[in-house]
Amino acid sequence: MTDFRGVNSTASPALQIDYRSLLKVAVPISLGTMIQFIVVLTDNFFLARSGQAAINGAGNAGLVYLTFEMLAIGSGAAFQILIARRLGEHRRDAALVALRTGILFHLGLGILLTALTAILNQSAFALLIADAETRAVFAPFLSIRLLGFVPLSIVLVLNAFFTGSARTWPILIVAGCMAGLNVVLDAAWVEGWWGFAARGPLGAAWASLVAEWAGCFLGLGLTWWVVPDLRQNRTVLTREEFKRWWGLARPLMGQLLLTIATWTSFFFLVEKVGGLELKVSHVARNLFMLAFIVAQGMGQTTRTYISTLLGSQQGHLIRPALQRIVVLNVLGILLTCHGFLLYPEALASIFFDDAIGIEAMRKTLLVIFSAVSLYAFTGIALAVLQGSGATKEAFRVELLAVGMYMIASVMMTVVWPQPVWVIWRVEWVYFSLIGVGSFWFLRGGGWRTAMARH
Repeated sequence: MTDFRGVNSTASPALQIDYRSLLKVAVPISLGTMIQFIVVLTDNFFLARSGQAAINGAGNAGLVYLTFEMLAIGSGAAFQILIARRLGEHRRDAALVALRTGILFHLGLGILLTALTAILNQSAFALLIADAETRAVFAPFLSIRLLGFVPLSIVLVLNAFFTGSARTWPILIVAGCMAGLNVVLDAAWVEGWWGFAARGPLGAAWASLVAEWAGCFLGLGLTWWVVPDLRQNRTVLTREEFKRWWGLARPLMGQLLLTIATWTSFFFLVEKVGGLELKVSHVARNLFMLAFIVAQGMGQTTRTYISTLLGSQQGHLIRPALQRIVVLNVLGILLTCHGFLLYPEALASIFFDDAIGIEAMRKTLLVIFSAVSLYAFTGIALAVLQGSGATKEAFRVELLAVGMYMIASVMMTVVWPQPVWVIWRVEWVYFSLIGVGSFWFLRGGGWRTAMARH
C-alpha cells in the first residue's frame, strides 16, 4: 500500500528522537486532548447557566462515567504498548492482530460497563449525594451517558493503535469531528438555539452521546481505509500473546481505575463541605484538564517511544529522547497553564459572578498551577515505567500515591474541613509520591525484568 496511508508499509518507520519528530507524534494527541477540553469547557459553560445543581449533578455523573471508562483507557494503553513493541520488532502482522483483538475486546467491555453502570445507577450511586437537587440531575444524566461506553471504548482502542504506530493524524480527525458536533448540539439542546427545545443538563448528556457514536463510526471508517488488510482475516491474539497483553493490561486498568475512582471520591467528599466548594472544584477540575492537553500527549508519546526503542534494541536512545520529551512537556504546560498564575481572577470571572466565588476560584487556580508544574516531571517518569512494560510496578506506585491522597482528602473535608483552595493541595501529595515511587523503581532497574516478559 502507499506510504500516504502510513501503517500499511511492511515495517514500522524508524523513530527519530529530534524535537520535530517528537512533536509529530505528540501534537496530534495533544490537539485531540485540547478539542476534548474545549468540549468539556463548553459543556460547563452551558451547564453553569442552568444553575449550581445542574453543573454539580452533571459533573458528578460525568466523573462516575469517567471512572468506569478508565478500564477501557487502561486496556487501550496496554494495546498501545504491545503494538509499539511489535512494530519496533518489525512484526506488523502481530500488531494488526492486536488491533483486531482490541476492537472485539473493547466491544464486549463497553457492553459490560453499560450494564454494570445501569445497575449501580439505580441502586447505589445517587445515595452518595446529600443535596436533593444535585441528586435529581445526577441519576437521569448518568442513565444517558452510560450508553456511550461502547462507542468510546472502541474509539480508545483505535487511538491506541494509531498512537502505538506513531501515526496520530486519524486521532485528531475523529476528536475534531466529535468536538464540533458536541458543541453544536450543546447549543441546540441545552440552550434551545435555532428553535430546538431546551433540555437543560440532559441536553448536554444527549449531545455527548451522539458525538461519541459519530466518532466511533468515523474512527472505524478511517481505520478500514488506512488499514484495508485488517479485514482480510479474522485472526486474534494467540493464548500466549493474550497472556502478555493481559500482563500489561491488568495493572494499567487497575491503576487508572484506582486513580479516577479516588478522584471521583474526592468530589463526593467536597460535596459534604458545601455546594460552592463543589462548584469551584468542578470548574477547577475542567481547567485542571488543560494541563493534560500537553501531559497526555507527551505521556502517550513517551510510552510509544520507550516501547518501540526497546523492541528495536535501541535502548541507548532512550535517555536523549526523554530529555527532549521533558523539555517539551514543561514548555507546553507553561504555555497552556500560565493563566492560572498570571491572570487567575479573569479566568474565574468566566464562571462566577460573585466576589466570594471568584476569590475561591482564584486561589484554587494558583494551587493547581503548582501541582501541574510538578506533574510535568513526575508524569513522564510514570510513563517510562509503563512503556517499558513495568505496569505492575507502576500500579504499586499508584497504590501508594492514592492511599496517601485519600487520607489527606478525608482529613481536609470530613475530619478538619478546609477552604476549597486548601483542600486542593492534596494534589501536591499525589504528584509528589508518583514521582518518588517511579524514580525509585527506575533506579532499581526492575523495569528491565518487566521488559523481558513482554
